[in-house]
Amino acid sequence: MLPSHEPPRQLQGHVVPHLAIGAGGTPTVMKEVLGDVQDPHTRFSSSAVPNRSSLTMPGGLPFGFVTSPFAAQEDSSKWLRRDAERCQSCGAVRNLYVAVETQTGRWACNFCSGINTNEDLKGQGGIEACRELRDAVIEYAPPSATAFATAEYQPKTHLFVVDTTIRAKDLADLKETVVYALQALHSNDLIGLVAFDSVVRVYDLSKRDAASAHILSGTHSPSAHDLNALGSSGGVLTAPVHAAAAIFIAIVKSLKPPVRAGARGRAKLRCVGPAVETAVAIAAASAQPRAGPSQIEGVAPGGGKARATVFMGGPATRGPGALGGFEGSEDGDEASGQDSHDYYALVGERARRLGVVIDAFIVSLTDVGMPLLQGMCAGSGGEAVPHASFAGALAESLTRATLRSVGASGVLDVHCSPAVQITRVLGPLVPPSTREESEMAEDLPNLAMAPAVEARHGFTVLYHLREDIDCEYVYFQVVSAHTTPFGQRIMRTSTHRVSVTGNTAQLLSTVDVGVVGVLLAKEAVVEVREGSATREEARMELNGRLQNIAQTWSDQVRVTASGRMATLPTQLSGLPGLIFQAQHGPLLGAMLNDEDDAQAARQAFLAYSLDDSLRLLAPPLLSYTLDAAAAEPYVQVPLEDLSLLPSRLLLLDHHTHVFIWSGADVGGPEHAAARERARADAAAWTAARFPAPEVMELREGESMARWLVCRLNPAHRDVSASGMVGAVTGAVRSMFSSRFSHTDDDSMNEWLAKLRIAP
Repeated sequence: MLPSHEPPRQLQGHVVPHLAIGAGGTPTVMKEVLGDVQDPHTRFSSSAVPNRSSLTMPGGLPFGFVTSPFAAQEDSSKWLRRDAERCQSCGAVRNLYVAVETQTGRWACNFCSGINTNEDLKGQGGIEACRELRDAVIEYAPPSATAFATAEYQPKTHLFVVDTTIRAKDLADLKETVVYALQALHSNDLIGLVAFDSVVRVYDLSKRDAASAHILSGTHSPSAHDLNALGSSGGVLTAPVHAAAAIFIAIVKSLKPPVRAGARGRAKLRCVGPAVETAVAIAAASAQPRAGPSQIEGVAPGGGKARATVFMGGPATRGPGALGGFEGSEDGDEASGQDSHDYYALVGERARRLGVVIDAFIVSLTDVGMPLLQGMCAGSGGEAVPHASFAGALAESLTRATLRSVGASGVLDVHCSPAVQITRVLGPLVPPSTREESEMAEDLPNLAMAPAVEARHGFTVLYHLREDIDCEYVYFQVVSAHTTPFGQRIMRTSTHRVSVTGNTAQLLSTVDVGVVGVLLAKEAVVEVREGSATREEARMELNGRLQNIAQTWSDQVRVTASGRMATLPTQLSGLPGLIFQAQHGPLLGAMLNDEDDAQAARQAFLAYSLDDSLRLLAPPLLSYTLDAAAAEPYVQVPLEDLSLLPSRLLLLDHHTHVFIWSGADVGGPEHAAARERARADAAAWTAARFPAPEVMELREGESMARWLVCRLNPAHRDVSASGMVGAVTGAVRSMFSSRFSHTDDDSMNEWLAKLRIAP
C-alpha cells in the first residue's frame, strides 16, 4: 500500500482558487472555455463521487481508476521541449484546471489553491499558447534530459539461459525456439549463452570451430572472483548477432542433456539460481560500455538495455534457491520457504539495479515455485510465464518478449485533492531500492517504480474520501516518466476532475460497471497472490462485498417464496456477472489449469490495462455466422454453457487462451469459410499479445472441450430458463443437462440466490 500525498490539512476539498484580482478581471480556467477533455487511456469507476465519505469506505462500492500511462500517445513532434511547471506548494503540475490571472500571470493550483507566478501567462494570448492549459494529457521532453539521447538505435544485450536437463524431445524443441528467436533481434544486438544442469556453463562465442565453455559451480552464487575471471579469460561472452549468429546457433544445436541427468524417480539437478545470477552479471557488463573485461562485478546500471531469458523444464533442485521435497536433491541444497523467497527477491532487485530484465519461460508438470520466480522476474521488470511446451506459442512469446518494452526506469506518481486519500496502487511496481529512489519517494509519497515500461501495462488506483466534503469537484493527476530506447527521458501528465454529488441517482448514472468489476477483482486477486488469503477466502470476501453493495445501493427489495432479496439498481446490474466470472474463471476458480498457471494469470491480471483485464475477467463469447454472405461475421452470445448449440461455431477469447469450438452440426466443407474467419480473427486479435496465447480448436463431444466448458456459467442447472435460452425448455433442456458433467458448481442464478440478491 502506498501512502497518500498529504497537502496542508486546512485545504480540504476544492474551493475556487482565490486570486487578488485587480484590473485584469476574473481568473480564466481554460477547462471551462474548452469543455471536457479526456485521457482515452484512463477510466474511472464513476465520473462522480458522493459527498458522504461513508459511501467510499473500503468494503463497499470501490472508487478508483485504471490508467495506462505508457500507452502509445502523441508523436514526438508534439512533445513540449521544456520542463513541466509545478505548484510550489504541493508539487502538482500546471494543468487545464488551474485558474490564471491574465494581467499578472499568476495561477492558482486546483489541488491546493497555492498561488504561483509565470510571466509567460500574461495576456489572453499567453494562456492560449500554453498547451497544458488546453489538453488533459501532456508529454514533456526537457532539454536537460536529452544529454544522452540519440536518433540511432541503441543495441541491447540478450543472454539466453538454457536448462539442459529436460528430455531429448523438449530440448530439441527448445533449440529450435532459441534459434527462431534470433530473427527478432537487431543485427547489432549482443547475444550470449549460458546453460545449466548441476553446473553453470558460460559459452565463449569467439571460437568459430568448437563449443568452448567456462564452468562455474552450481552449489553457490558466483563470487566476484568467479565473474572477474570470466571477464579476464580472453574469450568473448557476448557478441553482435551479425558476427556471432553462426557460432551461437552451432553451440545451441550441440547442447545435450548431462550424463548425470537424474535416474527415474529422482530429481534432476538444476542450479537455476547460480545460472541466473551469472547471466545477469554478464548482461549488465555487456550493456555498460564503460565496463572493462575484468569489471563484470559492480558495474553501473545498464538502463534496461539488457535481458536475461531463462528456460526451465523443472524446479531448482541445487544451489541457492533450491526447492525442498524432491528425492535426490543434494544435502544442503534445500532452503526454507522464507530463505528461497528472500533469495529470489534479492536476485530480482539486483538485476533491476544493474538494468537487466529477467524473463522465465517454464514448461513443467512439477511445481516450480511460481510465486518465487514471479517475485524474481517482476522485481527486475520481467515475467515468469508457464507454457505447455517448448514449441508453438512459446516460440512466438519469445520473439515478442524482445519487442514488448517501450522504455525503462519508469516512475509513477499520483496527486489528488486534499479531501481524497489514495488507499492502494496496484500494477507492475517495485519499491524503491536505491538511495536516490528512496529520497524521491520521501518527497513524493505516492511514488512507485516500474523497471520495464510496456504499453500494455495498467495501474489501478483506489481511493476514498477522508471526510464528508462540500465542494464541486475533486482532482487527480497521474505523472509518469520513462526513458525511451533512444535515451530520451519523457514525462507525461494526465489530469482529471471528478464531480461531487449528493444525489444517489446522479452518482449511479455515472458508474462504469466494467471498471468497478475490475477494481473488485484486482483487490481480491492481490490478496491471494500475496498469500494473505486463500482462493476460498477471496471468493467469500467478494461475496460479502457484493452483498454490501446490494444492501447499500439497492432501490427496492424483492419478496420471493424463499424470503426477501435485495435488488441491485439497473446501473449495477452487470456487476454480479463480473464477480461470478472472477470466482469461476482462472483467477480464483478451481479450473483445469494448475496452480502455476493460475499464479501467472493473477500476476498478469494485476499488471494489465483495463481492456486486457476485462478480457481475462469476462471474456467475450462470439458465435460465427455460417452464411458466408452475411453482413455481420459474428454476434456475441451469453457466457454460459447453454450457448453451446450443435449448430454453432464459437470463439472464446480469454486473453491467455483462445478457444474455437465447433458444434456437432458444424463440420462439413460448407462451414470451412466460417472456420477460417474465426482462425483469422484469433490470429489478428492476439498478434501483439505477450505472452502469446494458446489457441485451441475443439469439437463438441471430445474430451478437450472441457477446457471451454469449465469457463462458462453452468446455466443448465437453473430450473427456469435464463439469458438467450428463453425458449429452451422440456426435452431440449434435458438434452443440455445430459451433455454436461454434473458438478457442485453453482450457476450464477443459484449463487445469487444464496447471497439473497435478486437476479
